[in-house]
Amino acid sequence: MDSPVFIPRVAVASLAFLRSEIPASHPSAAVLGEERMGAGVAVAPDQVLTAHYLVLGAARAQVTGADGRPRGVRRMSVDHESGLALLFLDGAPLRPAALAEKPATPGMPVFLLTCTSEQERKGASGHVSMVGPFEAFWEYMLDGAIMTTAINPGLAGGPLLDLDARLVGIISLGLAAVGRYSLAIPVELFLARRAEMESEEPAAGPRRAWLGFYPQGHEGGVAISGVVPGGPAEKAGLLRGDLILSVDGQSVSSLRELYRALWRKGPGEPLGMQVLRESAIHVVEVVAGDRYEFYK
Repeated sequence: MDSPVFIPRVAVASLAFLRSEIPASHPSAAVLGEERMGAGVAVAPDQVLTAHYLVLGAARAQVTGADGRPRGVRRMSVDHESGLALLFLDGAPLRPAALAEKPATPGMPVFLLTCTSEQERKGASGHVSMVGPFEAFWEYMLDGAIMTTAINPGLAGGPLLDLDARLVGIISLGLAAVGRYSLAIPVELFLARRAEMESEEPAAGPRRAWLGFYPQGHEGGVAISGVVPGGPAEKAGLLRGDLILSVDGQSVSSLRELYRALWRKGPGEPLGMQVLRESAIHVVEVVAGDRYEFYK
């Protein structure tokens, strides 16, 4: 079997081009833009899975399949914890991709399929270089992120596939590390959350505390590189350049330690942040927010 030919031939019918429009007033518009383009993959005839930031705050979205036919998006379900979004479509059904039966493992051959425009599709092959922890500065962390040697030739949100053209992950980010050129969110996270994402009822489980800031690892510590306008961190008085020393008395020296400390609390609960600012130690109490409410 010639996998580089077999995989796109089988999977292209499940690939979709995505365009979304976000109101200028939405909190994400200043950073992510008011018009976003990406890719996605059908996981049911009327459902497309993609990266959540492509549709965050969208007032309107449209999906175009390989057949060139546009489909309206009637509903979007965003999952901030995984970084995934599930889109529910009107119009002609798409062919769902088969889902991988086993998680990705290091050394596994993979194929990345994506869109470069509404009409053009491209792919790239490579191997899984690592499956492991990943932390990002927008209060986001994964335990089993898939990192690959495949370089994404197009837009984010498309599928990462195994040699049988089965979905193993959703391409979320491009990376700059040698041998780690693309990052995918494992499909297992979608499967674990699928029932909740498909439901039109509000999520029943507890939500994580959210502060609305951009922490960065810095010489064995964590410094704030910015705050979200109108978010809890800004309201509490945290500033760019603050070095975070502890959360509720627990010292933190990495993003992973910081997020674990923050996520012990939920929205509406106070957190005591000890920060170093201009050679002086300050204690700032922040009332955690709800990311789902802020970015709805």
